[in-house]
Parts: sequence; C-alpha cells; structure tokens
Amino acid sequence: MISFDEIKNRIKEIVDLPTYEQWVAPLDFISIKNKIILLGSSDNKRLSWLKENLLEKLNSHLKKDLDLTVRLVSLSDDEDCPGPQTIYTPTANLPDSNLQKKFTFDSFVQLDQNRMAYSFAYSVAEFPGKSYNPLYIYSDVGLGKTHLMYAIGNKIRENFKNLRVLYLTTNDLMKEYVEHARFNKGAEFTRKYTSVDVLLIDDIQYITRWGGTREQFYYIFNKLIQTEKQIVICSDKHPDNIPDLEDRIKSRFEWGGLVDILHYDLEGRMAILKRKVDERKIFVNNDFEIPDEVIEFLASSIKDNIRKLEGALNRLIGFANLKFSDTSQNVVNLGFAKEALKPYISLRKKIVTIEEIQEFVAKRFEIRVADLISKNNKQNIAFPRQIAMFLCKKITDTPLHEIGTRFGGKHHSTVLHSINKIEKEIEDNNELSRKVEDFIEFFK
Repeated sequence: MISFDEIKNRIKEIVDLPTYEQWVAPLDFISIKNKIILLGSSDNKRLSWLKENLLEKLNSHLKKDLDLTVRLVSLSDDEDCPGPQTIYTPTANLPDSNLQKKFTFDSFVQLDQNRMAYSFAYSVAEFPGKSYNPLYIYSDVGLGKTHLMYAIGNKIRENFKNLRVLYLTTNDLMKEYVEHARFNKGAEFTRKYTSVDVLLIDDIQYITRWGGTREQFYYIFNKLIQTEKQIVICSDKHPDNIPDLEDRIKSRFEWGGLVDILHYDLEGRMAILKRKVDERKIFVNNDFEIPDEVIEFLASSIKDNIRKLEGALNRLIGFANLKFSDTSQNVVNLGFAKEALKPYISLRKKIVTIEEIQEFVAKRFEIRVADLISKNNKQNIAFPRQIAMFLCKKITDTPLHEIGTRFGGKHHSTVLHSINKIEKEIEDNNELSRKVEDFIEFFK
C-alpha cells in the first residue's frame, strides 16, 4: 500500500511550495481506505479554503496518477465548514478602493523571477487575513509589484464584496494625515484606517521621513494585525535597508510573508511584451503585426524597467497608427521601430555588452547562456560559441583575452581561432553570411 509520505511528495509536485507549507502540511493524516485519503483539521477555515481552491486540482492529479481521492474531515466541534463569504461581517457604505481594475492576476505574466511573489499574492487574495499577513513585496522600480498589489485588491473585491479594500501610497497617507492634524481630526484619521479590512500601501520605504505619519502608521498597522485584517506592503527596499525603520515593525514585516521580484531576463521581457501586444489587439482594436525581431529589439534595449518597456511599445504602436492609418500596411518592421523610438531609446549611445550578445546568440540557437561559457565542445554548442565570440570582436572593443575570460576562461588563441573560422565560413557560405549580417544589424 502506498505510504502517506509518498502521497505528500506527490502533492508537493502538484502545488507550489508556499501553498503546500501554508495549507497542506498542517493537515492531519487519518487513514487511507477504499482508495480514499482522509485528511483532517480542526481549523474549519483552512478546510474551507482547501475545498474552494485546491481540492479539485489535487483530486484530478491524484486520481489520474495514484487512483486515489482526497476527502477533508473537520476535527473541530463545529462540523460545519464555513465558506469564504461567511468569514467576514457585511459592511455598508464601502469607500472607493483606489484600485485600477485593469491590473489583475490574469493580466500578470508569471515568470521564474516573479513566481514566488505571485503565489504569495494569490494566496492572500483567496484568503485575506488568514494567509500571509502582512505580505511584503519588494523589488526595484517597474518590475510588477504594484500590479500584484492591485491584483490582490481586485480579486478580494470580486470574491468578498462586503470587504473594505483601500489602496494608497505612503505619500498619500502623509498628505491625508497632515490635513487631518491641521483641523484637529486625528481621531477621524485613525478611525478611517483601522476600519478597513484590507489595506494596500505602496512605497513604504518613505514612511520614516515623517515622524507623525510614521507613528500613526505603526498604530494602524498593529491594530489591523491584531484584528486579523489583511495588510499588503510594497517597497523598493528590503525592510533591513529602510533607514530608521524600528526593529519592532521590521520584525513584523518579516514575520508574515516577505518576497521579492527579480530582474527579468531577455526571454522574460519578450514574454511580457508579447502579452502586452495581445492585450492591445483585444482592448484597443490594434491589428498591427509586430515580428519577434522587433520584440527582441525592444526587450534588448530596455532592461531595467517594465513600465518603460511598455511605454516604448505604446509609442511604437502610436507611430504605426499615424504612419499606416491611410494604408493597408500592418507590419511594424525593425527599421520602422528603430526610427520611431529614436527619442525614446538612445540607439546611438547604446553600448552592446558581451552578456547581451551571449543572451542573443543563446536564444537564436536555442541553447543556454551557460552552454556558451561551458567546456562542452559538441558541434551544437561550439558553433554558436564561435559565432558569439566573432560578434563580440566585431561589435565591441573588448580585447581577445577578456572575451576568452567571459566565455569560461578560454585562451585568447582559442578566441582568435574561433573568429578566423567564422570569417572563413562567411566567405564560403552565403546563407551564414546573411545570417551573421542580420545579427550585426540587430545590434546596430
């Protein structure tokens, strides 16, 4: 008979690790009988969340793989397992949430760099106040943390229509506090923010600038946590890197859920751009075809900020609308993109790096960058590596010995051999010559 440990290992493959540890791991194993796994908990709210969000998925996989079915059993005195809508008391006169409705989980592109943050955020949206509280998301500017914050708020508003959800920035909080203090209405200010069910606060790194606002925030924060109201915080800094942040608050930030979003690689930036192009076809009736080479050009030119990347795409589509409005032309080619985005992307000043060339070549030859810098000399690796070395010499001012170093410590004579070999093959192979010229043109 299959053991419970084997079943747990299979469940770990079905769900992500944070979800498993938060919701599945605490369950009590009761028995396996007649191909039914009985799992129990005295926490009916946990069982409710599992039934609503995970049980169908688990059973679909376990039935197919192990011919087993999970049944959840309440171990509390109250046998009724409440649904999510019964957890909260209805509240009348809901205030404006300040949410932007277009930012949802469906419109968020999941990638390796943001998958953990997405998982934590979705869990909070499904079970506010009972999952990760507070949830603290941090990253550099323009990587999607505010999008996730809006998505949490919109999902909660959709699932729990009677909850008070409020989004604001730390600067908004400061301005409002100053106005209330000016007219001696501090108690009204505190009452407003301690009465919300879900508080979404952005740019928390600025909270330590203003003494009065900081003390009010500390009070509101503790009050909401004590009453199991959900708090979601975004910042461009880890709590440890916020100057003058009190240890008592810093520890509370880290106690709930602390996740970051990393910078996206070329492939990730291209995936995000393609999603944005598809969205515009649906929502703004844009039917322009934007080839992969244009997407790759954009993603290679703007690396540090997804908002700026989306702004470049908007500019490109706007120029295309003006240029092609009276024609049947609907393909935005690379030349047009470079011309349209000259003021937006400093093409003439752009310095191509070896890392960019390695990313580009790896993608074109469907291998990994790690393969290019490895000692693997199989033909499907060695040839792209030689192409990449040739491009590095042709496009950058990097000396041969430095190129060799960046390709896994190759000797400069190996680099020179590779360059000479590609130059010879270009002379003899017109197809390769055209391909390499296209590569060089891309970087120009």
